[in-house]
Amino acid sequence: MGNLARCDKEGEMAGLEMKYFVLNPNTNDRYGRASRNAIRTYAIDIETEDPQLANDLVNWLALIEEKLG
Repeated sequence: MGNLARCDKEGEMAGLEMKYFVLNPNTNDRYGRASRNAIRTYAIDIETEDPQLANDLVNWLALIEEKLG
């Protein structure tokens, strides 16, 4: 998979510093499933602070999973 960054001994991502992490939940492979699981977990974690966003994310995931079958 190309030149991926790896964790160094201190647990830092050598050569990789980012503010955002992009997920693609629209596929039915392991990466798509992992993305949907991450979004679902995020929705659960923010539910008390931002219930509308959590609800929107859960509904979006339901639409994606319906399309994927």
